[in-house]
Amino acid sequence: MAGNKTTCITSEYSSDLNERTLLLYHDPRYQPPTPTDVRNVIRHLGLTGSEVAARVGVSADTVRKWQATPDSPSFKPIPYAPWRLLLIEAGLVLPPST
Repeated sequence: MAGNKTTCITSEYSSDLNERTLLLYHDPRYQPPTPTDVRNVIRHLGLTGSEVAARVGVSADTVRKWQATPDSPSFKPIPYAPWRLLLIEAGLVLPPST
């Protein structure tokens, strides 16, 4: 079914990202991204933390928390919606079809 195609990842980039993080949230195989996944997508986009913050509507401090190691007291996992926006901007997943 064509509506199930959710990724358009390049082979050179696939080794840097857990492909299960590219799945839709309701897919039982979906896995939330790690801070490393977040850093890799931001690096792929070539944006600063402040630029990412402006694009997804959060503070630069929040973007830093998403990239912190999980054992850090400042760590905060990235919510699905901003994660999905970053993936769409990076061209790693297709935007929703209408």
